[in-house]
Amino acid sequence: MVSVNGDGPRIAAGTAPSSEDVATTRDSVTVAVWTAVSRVTGLLRVAVVGAVLGATYLGNTYQFTNSVPNLVYYGLLGGSLVSSLLVPLLVRHLATGDLAATARLASGFLGATIAAALIAVPVAVVVVPLVLRLSSSSAPAGISGAQASAATLLVALLVPQVVAYAVIACSAAVMNAQHRFALTAAAPALENIGSIAVLAVVWFRYGSGREITHVSNEELLILGGGTTAAVAVHAAVQWWGARGTGVRLSLRPGWRDPEVRTVLRRAGVAILQAGLWTAQIVVMLALANRVPGGVVAVLIAMNFFFLPIALAATPIALSTLPRLAAHAHEQRWPEFQDALTRAIALAVFATAPAAVGYVVLSGQLGRVVSFGSMSHSGPLIAASLAAVAVGVLGTATFMVATYACYAREDAETPLRVMVVQACIAISAMAMSLFASGRAALALLTGGLAAGTLVGAALLLHRLDVTVHRASPLASSLARTGWCSLAMALPTWVVGHLTADSLAGRTGQFIALILAAATGAVLYGLGHWLTRSPELTLLRHSILRRHTPAPAVPAAVVQQ
Repeated sequence: MVSVNGDGPRIAAGTAPSSEDVATTRDSVTVAVWTAVSRVTGLLRVAVVGAVLGATYLGNTYQFTNSVPNLVYYGLLGGSLVSSLLVPLLVRHLATGDLAATARLASGFLGATIAAALIAVPVAVVVVPLVLRLSSSSAPAGISGAQASAATLLVALLVPQVVAYAVIACSAAVMNAQHRFALTAAAPALENIGSIAVLAVVWFRYGSGREITHVSNEELLILGGGTTAAVAVHAAVQWWGARGTGVRLSLRPGWRDPEVRTVLRRAGVAILQAGLWTAQIVVMLALANRVPGGVVAVLIAMNFFFLPIALAATPIALSTLPRLAAHAHEQRWPEFQDALTRAIALAVFATAPAAVGYVVLSGQLGRVVSFGSMSHSGPLIAASLAAVAVGVLGTATFMVATYACYAREDAETPLRVMVVQACIAISAMAMSLFASGRAALALLTGGLAAGTLVGAALLLHRLDVTVHRASPLASSLARTGWCSLAMALPTWVVGHLTADSLAGRTGQFIALILAAATGAVLYGLGHWLTRSPELTLLRHSILRRHTPAPAVPAAVVQQ
């Protein structure tokens, strides 16, 4: 086992980081900027769903069924976790300039993934309506049957998205292996904008806030078919981006390719890991369906939850993966140790202020994003968000550590830890059965957060990432913790004082912006006063953003 204890070389406070550190962080910044665009439109999309469909069982049904393609591809089929296993092999082919072999491998994997989807999709079509029928059994008369009927039609319209997501993930793997991250991060905005346009059509034709017992098949056809068309546009843009790198993806019988079979063998445990994460989300959404508008509220909170992960942890994990893979292949373990330790420190540095901000500003965030037919559901969103906020740190750390394991071609350790995480989270979620309203939603999202924290701690332990007093990682975490605590009270005070003095939704939004800006300034000032290595690395990466990415070492291709 590789020892990753943080005792290797590091960035001293106030010194210039290495070119590889700068390149990795620069790539992370690129992903973060474009992901911010995608995530903001994604948050707007969920808010528009709430405004148009409302705190109704129709809103619950659409949000639940629209999550199914993601859950099937990224859960049952492993999704981005599995496609990330492609990256080390793609890096080796690209290092020799063999684009034909790169296209063969990526296309073969795409073909194998779609073949698996054809098996998983019918299962989803049968199971989803049954889950919704059971979870709404205590709803008013007629709701349960109407929800199951609508879910059957919506799932049939939405489930073809699974094929599009396979194209998206494989295209992204090809581009990421070549240190091209911008398009993969920006393209989801097209999907979100398309979905918002579909919801606008529904609002114009049918109005808002209608219950599921009064919805026509025509409305469901527009909702389901339009949303799937938006995902298809997203997939086409990602495919075009991969082709622009010289790799043209096509459908190939990948199960016949020895390299694809190698990836698929490793993918088995990654699929199980993703499936366990998906199980946690499915249980959370199914239990949230007990509350009218509960699924919508939880998904809005989860969009906030995934925002800092998408802006920080994912870019850091993705941009670090090719370099960790190169270090691991050459058995340059000190460099591997150092890169992983810094990645974890940087992920916590970037996500901690968001976790604190969500706790202290959850009420204002809930009020700002609840409008239209969801205008009275702010407390549901606030309770869900405040409870899940601390889980941002656990999920961010778990993601970076998982990608480090994949760089070492070890997919089993994250799986074992995910089993424990899922058991803890689902057990905690079961407590929501004894509560109602926002208390039930808080128990659901809080259970998920508890599982992620335990999972992250266990995975770091299995990687031998020690946080003893003298380690650089311990110093970084302590510094980030103190800076986060220092921003909490002033952020809360500014947010509440300005909210009380400014009227209307615009005033609430201005108060939220002022509070967030206060917290960001104080957090940055704390790191600047302590000469934070993470802040130094981020500054150098931005100033040197035009520095070319380092080439993959030639030794990577030597088997």
